Amino acid sequence: MPKSLSADDRFAVIEVIQRYAHACDSGEFALFDDTFTADAELDYRSAGGPLGGRDALREWLAKNRSGLLMWQHLLSPPALEARGDAVHARTDVYTPNLFRGAANEVGILHTGGRYHDELIATSLGWRIRRRRYENVWVHGVGAGDAIPDPLRGARGPS
Repeated sequence: MPKSLSADDRFAVIEVIQRYAHACDSGEFALFDDTFTADAELDYRSAGGPLGGRDALREWLAKNRSGLLMWQHLLSPPALEARGDAVHARTDVYTPNLFRGAANEVGILHTGGRYHDELIATSLGWRIRRRRYENVWVHGVGAGDAIPDPLRGARGPS
């Protein structure tokens, strides 16, 4: 039986997950230092991103964000489970990405995914120690090019 989380711990874990979304949406990637452990293991390969630490993620997101007018991470409430000294969280995310096309029109690339996180309590507060991003779907201009399309080749209902 996993140990239970206090309400304070639950709110602190949710705040860390939300801090990540704020860091991405605002471009304040320095907030990653307060979101991830220094030795965090992060896997964004399903979205064409890095397998590495917070600095590799920071660089990849900053580069990709530079080509966008705006993006916004909309997060579901995370499902949390305490396991030993860690908390495992699963959070769904929808991210619309706005960009300006060649004819100066605004286009949108929609992405849907899931964060699979392992968080630990540190002397500085809760931090994400491991994250795997699961790219569930993409739709719009750039699907399959800008971001891998996990549905490419999938068959719909018959």
